[in-house]
Amino acid sequence: MIGNLTWLGLAAMGLYAMVWAGCAAGAGTAMLHRQPNWHRNAWAMLAILFAALMLLRGFGFEECLRVALREGMRSDGSYEERRQIQRLIVAGVLVVVAGLGSWWFYRACRAIRGRRNVAIMAALACGAAMLFLVALRLISLHAIDRLLYGAIKLNWLVDVGASVAVLSLAVYYIIRVRERP
Repeated sequence: MIGNLTWLGLAAMGLYAMVWAGCAAGAGTAMLHRQPNWHRNAWAMLAILFAALMLLRGFGFEECLRVALREGMRSDGSYEERRQIQRLIVAGVLVVVAGLGSWWFYRACRAIRGRRNVAIMAALACGAAMLFLVALRLISLHAIDRLLYGAIKLNWLVDVGASVAVLSLAVYYIIRVRERP
């Protein structure tokens, strides 16, 4: 292991592994029961995402990248001005995510019908939340750090909440598809 893995990191890896298995089972169920191809592809993409998150956590790549970014800024002499740079990055990321998320949500609400489809779209939204959380952790802005790692521990709430939601939605999807005549 590259990074220092704590028991919380091991627990996160275990949760990611369960979510990966649920998403892989969802993709397999979609294929086995001849569901639309996008169902299989969506669950497969989520399985890949959670496998990648498991590897990132286990090998400490996220922490290594964060350290490398800080060291790069220190060697450039821009570490002291990082807050201004980080504010611009966070603002840009928030604008892009909010815009894309709003567009996607609008399109999904108009086009998606059926419980299976809604379950997949909700799982994809949770996967997007996980990607956004990882991006925020990498940027590591002081104000964001206080929000993510402060008293509320929003980092763990979003991480665990989105993971459990994806796993629950995968199980729900599998049940709905299997009971369909």
